Amino acid sequence: MLSKKTAMQKANIHNTNLLFLGLALLLSSITSHAQDFSYSADNVRTNNETGAIVFENNVELVYEDLIISSDKVSIDDENKNLTSENISFKVKDQLIWGNAQKISAFKDKSVLRNVEFSLCPCEEKIWWVEAEKVNLDLLNESVDFKNARLVVDNKTIFYFPKGSFPSSEGRRSGFLLPEISISNKSGTDFSVPYYLNLAKNFDLTLEPRLISKRGAGTSTEFRYLSKKYNGYIKSSFLAQDKEYYEKYHKGSFRWSFNSVHNAEIFSNTFLNIKYSNIGDNLFLRDFGGDFNGEAESLFIPQVLKISNFGKNHHLNLKINAFKIINPIGLNQLQELPEVEFDWFKNIENFQYNFNFKFQSLRKGGSFSDNLKQKIERISLSPQIRFSKYYSNFYSEIKFNYIYDVFYTKNKEISRTIPNLEANFSSKFFKRDLNKTLMLEPFLSFIFSKDNDQSNLPSINSGIFNDSENFSKLMISGDGYIPMRNDLLIGINYKNFGKNKKNHNIKISKLIGLKDRDLKTTDSIFNLPEPYQAKWSYADDKNLSFSTSLNKDNNDSFDSFSFKFNKNFSNSNQFSLDYIWIKNINSYFLNKENIRKINFIELKELFYINSRTSIQSKIDYDLKNSNLNNFVLGVEYENPGLKIGAAVINSKGLDWFKVINENKFDEYSQESFRIYFELKGLGSLGRPLNQYTRNKELN
Repeated sequence: MLSKKTAMQKANIHNTNLLFLGLALLLSSITSHAQDFSYSADNVRTNNETGAIVFENNVELVYEDLIISSDKVSIDDENKNLTSENISFKVKDQLIWGNAQKISAFKDKSVLRNVEFSLCPCEEKIWWVEAEKVNLDLLNESVDFKNARLVVDNKTIFYFPKGSFPSSEGRRSGFLLPEISISNKSGTDFSVPYYLNLAKNFDLTLEPRLISKRGAGTSTEFRYLSKKYNGYIKSSFLAQDKEYYEKYHKGSFRWSFNSVHNAEIFSNTFLNIKYSNIGDNLFLRDFGGDFNGEAESLFIPQVLKISNFGKNHHLNLKINAFKIINPIGLNQLQELPEVEFDWFKNIENFQYNFNFKFQSLRKGGSFSDNLKQKIERISLSPQIRFSKYYSNFYSEIKFNYIYDVFYTKNKEISRTIPNLEANFSSKFFKRDLNKTLMLEPFLSFIFSKDNDQSNLPSINSGIFNDSENFSKLMISGDGYIPMRNDLLIGINYKNFGKNKKNHNIKISKLIGLKDRDLKTTDSIFNLPEPYQAKWSYADDKNLSFSTSLNKDNNDSFDSFSFKFNKNFSNSNQFSLDYIWIKNINSYFLNKENIRKINFIELKELFYINSRTSIQSKIDYDLKNSNLNNFVLGVEYENPGLKIGAAVINSKGLDWFKVINENKFDEYSQESFRIYFELKGLGSLGRPLNQYTRNKELN
């Protein structure tokens, strides 16, 4: 017979087992309802009155995607509700984290009281929102709050009666941070974008804009994306431009339109559209690309292109029109349309090619010129090409025959041009333990039958329109190639060091075997036959420089460029660009005016400390002793925010952008720009490097 004490011990053991069994069943029930549940705590018990499970002391708990730290958390499985006080929280795979005095959480939604939260992807407490109440929607990844204030570095900078943020990097409708700038041209320029997330694959941004000297306007941007197509449509207008009306006494309503569409129509068949238009030729000068999405250049495109690619053919249908920005620009020939078919086939070392092209050319594009002209052209060109490597020797021989027919208003003109082209080069190597030397002499020539072409119509649409890289290639020397009865001879030298010091030197001479004249119905242009020398150097210590010299008997084509760049170990940077051109108008086949370029650009990035930097850009016109462009800015960045300010003074053309990018930035203006970014939330303005960087001059 059991003693009374032994019976009580067995009863306690039985009750304890029942308690653990009950807890296990409750936890199992919670786990079955929650997609993600785990915990750690010093103590776990049940509340005898409510039946809730209580986690106590050093609680770390994952409930759905909500991660909570507290000293006490209760979960009511019957009502599927979690409650706690004085918590720290974050959400899996979302940006939001913070602290709250109280929380009541259900499956996908939580209500928090007296909250401090942030979306900053940083460990430091740099910026946050203090709110009386927060509704956290895990399913829709959104944070709705009431009676809140935005705090940066313990300073309140904005109050919200109510508001909403996305809690992840996913897109969501709402106001974006405003943008503000100040300039002498337009005064204070203030805009507040509103973003509409219409669907997963398309969205719309509306941006009301107020410009103190000009008036009110709006910009819109619609973007779309699918597996078969993508693109955007941008538009902008200014209802009443006071400044424009007072200066020019013209209509004060100003507008622009800019769209891009890329699509795969059928298998191997593609459609590309780039169409821009503006209400007046001064729109981009006054507002720049901010208002239109199209940088100021010599022209804006209106292009439609359909391309089909096959194993042995390319077929292109193109409409190539444009609007000329220059207020006194003359109409140029536009391709309306152009059809080109190219057939090719390779058999061992031979390539056979046949090209057909039809162009219907119409003059247009100018805002002021009414001159009309119509030209149609049909071109046929069969070609055979042979190429082969023999050890280190390369040879290529091409023969083609061009037949052109031109139809003008009054007559039909035809021409035939047989061409023979050859390219030869050979590489010689010398290697040792420390470096590899390579010497490559080369020779190219073209022989073409001489024809009197002075009666042919000029079909050049403006060199920039044909190829925006033309001037860049000419000035760097890379565009000097044989064209007709020409010989190019030269040598390449390369030194590859194991210490990562690399030298490249190229010397060449273009020789016209006959007169290098380009004859049109209006003029005769003497094309250059330059000597050219190029040298570039780079090492493993982030030092590089390059230089190019072109010297011609006709010194109008003489040019020299130099570029130096140094990146320092402390992330500081310094660069110098210099360009000298005897007469840049020679490259545009303009014999009337001489325009000498003598231009230097200095850029630097200097870190005062690990988080604060100063950036500057200076463009100086040495010929006219004029400071064309000056940018000076300071920027501070830490893991949670970036803030910067820049002073911009533009008085003339940035010739490096003109030559390399075919862009004419706004000038004759002074402006003050600010940039402010709260990481994880959004930004105001543009980063400083967007005002100092430009593309490389090769």
